[in-house]
Amino acid sequence: MTFQIIPMTPAHIAEAVRVQAQAFPEDLRESPEVFANRMERFGAYFRVVFMGDRMVGYMISFPWKLGDTPVNNETFPADLPEPDCFYIHDIAILPEARGAGISKAMLDDAYQTALRLGFDAVSLVAVGQSGNFWDNAGFVPYMQVGPQKLGRVLEIYGPGARLMALPI
Repeated sequence: MTFQIIPMTPAHIAEAVRVQAQAFPEDLRESPEVFANRMERFGAYFRVVFMGDRMVGYMISFPWKLGDTPVNNETFPADLPEPDCFYIHDIAILPEARGAGISKAMLDDAYQTALRLGFDAVSLVAVGQSGNFWDNAGFVPYMQVGPQKLGRVLEIYGPGARLMALPI
């Protein structure tokens, strides 16, 4: 299966929300308004994946503060933390498109973007059953935050969520 990764535009938001609905449980989904808010701030780093003329996935990522996390399904505050890493907020791939190498290609894109921006780490929160995927991709738990912050990650992203990082 061949695929193409391109920059996300506002015209892709509705379809990305449909992909999200098939890829994530309801409590981890974000509204079109949140997508638009994040795209307004960091859209240059968002990607969509097409197989033929069908969107089969997307990646939401942006410069951020290592050890910090945005709140799921909330618009960004006016003042953002001073970034020192590249943060992968979402990678969503439709079930029928999994196994085609899309995740690896999107991760490679994120790593190259991080390096181009001068960052030496990528971070994320592994949610639900995704921990093994991120372990296999080389990410490790990021423990250089206090128990209060780690508790906040669980509160925002649910049981089993893990704050993770990968030096690049």
